[in-house]
Amino acid sequence: MARRNLNRDYIRKILNIEAPNGYKFDLANYLHNPAYGYDYPAFVKKLDEDESTETFRRVYYMKYYGGDGEYKEETYTREKNGGAWQVVHTIEEKVLESSKRFNINKLLTFC
Repeated sequence: MARRNLNRDYIRKILNIEAPNGYKFDLANYLHNPAYGYDYPAFVKKLDEDESTETFRRVYYMKYYGGDGEYKEETYTREKNGGAWQVVHTIEEKVLESSKRFNINKLLTFC
């Protein structure tokens, strides 16, 4: 899997990117989440909110062991009162495009 680039200059560069349609760089997961789905930068947007739940859409790149990779989107709903880190049970995943290499500009086109 990829080795995360945790260089300060690279993190600042990604934080300064203005993603379209209100998406924001998922900094906390990129820095601290050990799951393979967070090896590359991801962008998240809150789609809907009601009294008890929030719905988010996450666009990211997933690289597989064999060398293939995919740009994916996932939509999930979480409880409002659960805090910043919680287990989410309702996840819908969709493959946007297959690609062998990660490109941040390509990822931004899906936002």
